[in-house]
Amino acid sequence: MDCQVLVFREGLLTSVGHDVTFRVTSLSADVGDDGITVDLDAGSLRVINEAVKESDRKDIEKNTDKTLEVRKHPKIQFRSVSVVRDGDRARIEGDLTLHGVTKPISVEAHDDGQHWNAKVTLDQREYGIKPFSAMLGALKVKPNVEVTISVPHV
Repeated sequence: MDCQVLVFREGLLTSVGHDVTFRVTSLSADVGDDGITVDLDAGSLRVINEAVKESDRKDIEKNTDKTLEVRKHPKIQFRSVSVVRDGDRARIEGDLTLHGVTKPISVEAHDDGQHWNAKVTLDQREYGIKPFSAMLGALKVKPNVEVTISVPHV
């Protein structure tokens, strides 16, 4: 299973920062006849961009932990309430708990023959997360992040 979070920069000093791809390194999923459950450790996001220097990776990960308040909100959870399959496609409705806020989301997934793959765009602000900002706002993270997940067939 693989889950990645893509974060995009904006502001006057975007050339100083990086668009960042994180991999969630601690997660589990239960895909069964009665639905889908995914649990992620909020403190396990690791920068995987090769262009980002090691020292910058550590700073980015530390800032991400602060932004997500991982000590207060260590878990991210998804629980499906409805899964409708149509051939190699599925529409998954469920509840996402992020940063202590639970909201309904809808996800389109497709089957590539070996994995179910999905991508969803989330607005951090809807979950009470203030997007990271530095240098008086001249470098900041866009509110919308993209989350991709790939779950192998069982």
